Amino acid sequence: MPSETGSQSVREASRRIVDLVLTEDDVYLDSLPDEVEGAIGTALTEVARMLEEPHGDREFRRGVRLLLEVGADVAPRMPSELRDLFEELRLAMRG
Repeated sequence: MPSETGSQSVREASRRIVDLVLTEDDVYLDSLPDEVEGAIGTALTEVARMLEEPHGDREFRRGVRLLLEVGADVAPRMPSELRDLFEELRLAMRG
């Protein structure tokens, strides 16, 4: 079972990606290459929803794993700032 500190670091790393990409005006999201936006959009929106609503850690981590999986496929086409945040999230998931 993940530690409370580990769970918090995963949530914080997830929040940084959500805050960067999912702005009210969608400027950052719309500026991403179409392939990146299409790959991560749905999974990231789901992770954002889980950050806002109470969910069990297992369900949240499942959503984050999906986000990391779809993000890995398009990572070479991500802006470096976003790629770095995905790497931070991946490391947080490892604990």
